Amino acid sequence: MKLTLAGLSKWIKPVGRFIRIPNLLIIILTQFLLRYCIVQPFLYSQNPDAISPLPDFVILVITTLLIAIGGYVINDYFDRQIDAINRPDKIVVDRLITARGAIKLHIILNCIAILFGFYLAFRIKALTFGLIFPFISGLLWIYSAKYKRVLFWGNFIVSALSAFVILIIWLYEFFWLRLNAPIFANNLPTLIWVSKVFLIYTFFAFLITLVREIIKDMEDFIGDKTYDCRTIPIVFGLNISKYIIAVIILATILVLAYGQLILFRLNWNMVFWYFMLTVQLPAIYLFVKLFLAKEKADYHFLSSLCKLIMVAGVLSLEIIFITN
Repeated sequence: MKLTLAGLSKWIKPVGRFIRIPNLLIIILTQFLLRYCIVQPFLYSQNPDAISPLPDFVILVITTLLIAIGGYVINDYFDRQIDAINRPDKIVVDRLITARGAIKLHIILNCIAILFGFYLAFRIKALTFGLIFPFISGLLWIYSAKYKRVLFWGNFIVSALSAFVILIIWLYEFFWLRLNAPIFANNLPTLIWVSKVFLIYTFFAFLITLVREIIKDMEDFIGDKTYDCRTIPIVFGLNISKYIIAVIILATILVLAYGQLILFRLNWNMVFWYFMLTVQLPAIYLFVKLFLAKEKADYHFLSSLCKLIMVAGVLSLEIIFITN
């Protein structure tokens, strides 16, 4: 039994790293909280049964996960030489799966995701919605093959794709709501408010991911420089990169402060203090620790802190639901 469990453990850990299980769990949590804490209670407050069918929504979540996993797979395929320097103990391609197998897996995952995407487009009668998924799939391939090594564009693309996890829920629910003209017309004022909420969370996800991506580039400085990657830390140096990150963190803090002011005026005190304690203060701590970071382990800690801030931001959706 011990040998069996040990053998199983040897497979579970590499697979978990390969498909980034923590990231997938964050995606699932984010999309379900958006549906049940924002969309249903606010957009469908008068007609809760009019919300998009749960099976279709689950397919949307699975589609997002498939594209994300496909992106991780192709990224590991193109980065296997760089990862041999940056994180040799976490290499999966050529150990768990062959390079050719990684390509095949990427193609299979994305083909299934695209088929699901066009099924959902058929359900909401919006062909343009289905075109989003092959576009994202292709963008992930181009990012991994080329733009990851191009100044700023790699960071921008990953941050935009992180924001896409939130934005795709709004797009789907918008097209679904549009199928019922009377409910759409009655809920138009609420739709505008919900759209603003989605926009705020989308912007927050974009900014905090952008910070994390640049910090990860600082962590991977040696391997990236060996293979002539033109990341922000390599082009501008670690010190200037810290100032660039600091500006983005300050922008995030100011946006959060503005949002908190609105919450305070609405007497949503619980949400206000939640943001202050779990998002705002850690963001300030991130700002301070950034200038103290020197070693690879320091940057890894900052990267993990960014992820915790993002999770805390996602969980605020539940607090909004409780307050409402």
